[in-house]
Amino acid sequence: MKKVRISGVGCCLLDRIYDKVDFTSELFRKYLSRKAGDGGLEPGKLTFEEELEHFSGNSFATDILPQLTKGRKADKENIGGPCIVALINAAQLAWQESEVFFYGCKGDDEVGEELLQKLRQTPVCLNYYRTQKGSETASTSVLSDPQYDNGHGERTFVNTIGASWHYLPDEVDDDFYNSNICVFGGTALVPKIHQGLTAMLKRAKQQGSITIVNTVYDFLNEKKNPAQRWPMGDSDEAYPFTDLLIVDHEEALRLSGCADIPSSITFFCEKGVGAVLVTNGARDVYLWANSPLFGNAPQQTLPVSAAVGKALKEGRKGDSTGCGDNFAGGVIGSLARQMNNSQFSKLNSRLDLCEACKWGIVSGGFACFYYGGTYIEKKEGEKLTLLQELYDQY
Repeated sequence: MKKVRISGVGCCLLDRIYDKVDFTSELFRKYLSRKAGDGGLEPGKLTFEEELEHFSGNSFATDILPQLTKGRKADKENIGGPCIVALINAAQLAWQESEVFFYGCKGDDEVGEELLQKLRQTPVCLNYYRTQKGSETASTSVLSDPQYDNGHGERTFVNTIGASWHYLPDEVDDDFYNSNICVFGGTALVPKIHQGLTAMLKRAKQQGSITIVNTVYDFLNEKKNPAQRWPMGDSDEAYPFTDLLIVDHEEALRLSGCADIPSSITFFCEKGVGAVLVTNGARDVYLWANSPLFGNAPQQTLPVSAAVGKALKEGRKGDSTGCGDNFAGGVIGSLARQMNNSQFSKLNSRLDLCEACKWGIVSGGFACFYYGGTYIEKKEGEKLTLLQELYDQY
């Protein structure tokens, strides 16, 4: 069967990861958010560098970061961003069954060149990855506390959007919409794409693509109106054109305005989404589907990987950066492998979302074994072999 074409648009940036930042320390509490959208730090959430500087009255680069990290350099610099990290994992998982393309941009600075060199070590095609002249490449300082939440670990993100401010829907060409799977990943960090999300999703559906949205913390809408739920991109009209929505616990609550996950899933169902997956760190994953593509799957939960939890307790090192993004990539990769199966081409065939979720769970768990979101393979199929072992144990 012809390879499945996966195209994704959204967030790609350089992650600078600082491990062992104590979120309970007096110094960290000095910069904690006092009310929603004020620009302060919050475990598990994202703020923008300029907003944090406005909130604190201090420079992030010269004051805040050196204080929180005790002046040390980043423990790791890696490819980050909900779209690109998910696409890389999908390409590594379905390396024989798919071809994967990324649509996005970088600046023409040293950071952009460093990021490009790292991206060239992955199986994702970069033909549509553009350079914005005179712009700064997007980056995120990832502050990680592995002891937070009773040892489950958590991260806080300080983001610089940079060139991503200028990337437009018009730069996404016809090839994107002619893909088998169209992924919209972390578009809240690519503002113009986020503002055009409904039209882009609608066009992808009209072209017959499967549409997948995996979200990121939407600080711009949180700041704009912290008392109201977030819109999905430009409006709730995006939901009916979304075959699969992948969100984490916080994002599900803020997008829906609900107080719990079951109510949030009901909200997404009523808005017309075909299927929903909700992650919550080291806790169970919620799954629901009701569509011709995925069939009917009542609300249910799947546990995270016990094998991963055991390995972490035994001292296997890494951090939780990129776990959610790799979860999304595992789901996408599994769907591509299922689509490549000759059985899928038969009339009324459906994709198995529960099976895809299992690959997402082991992909997210495996990301805890190394620093940063992206695993760079030494050869094709390397990561799939490692994930297969975790999948078999799961």
